[in-house]
Amino acid sequence: MPRPVITCSHCGDRAVHKARGWCKRCYRRWFYYGKPPDGPPPLREAVCGTTGGWDKHKRLRTTPCAACRVAHNSAERRRRRRQRGTTGKERHYTTATPRTGWSKEQQRAARLTALVSTGRDDRLLLLQVLGLAEPDGEAAPAAIA
Repeated sequence: MPRPVITCSHCGDRAVHKARGWCKRCYRRWFYYGKPPDGPPPLREAVCGTTGGWDKHKRLRTTPCAACRVAHNSAERRRRRRQRGTTGKERHYTTATPRTGWSKEQQRAARLTALVSTGRDDRLLLLQVLGLAEPDGEAAPAAIA
């Protein structure tokens, strides 16, 4: 037998009766917060500028405000990074290149070489082609490591 539809005595919404004269949401909130004697705590209102605000806009079928869009996009970016398994900071932790004697282009090439190459021989070969290592195989230790 289906449960009757009631007007919740706590929030005032018309919904399916769960228990104590409350809807399912109010009953779950009351149960989650440890069954307080004065009933379920009040509903938390979603605030614009948070991901909850974005969800509220979608639920009400309104155009999301700029603050909610920013919050949603940054949360999406973090979620995608977690799925990829990267933090976005890897480029800051690449091998260091010596600052003296090398131009910016040479430093950039050395960093790229360190990221792309798979082994010591590959790095030495690429650095020799770029003119950043001596032909006998000796290069700056910071560029190889």
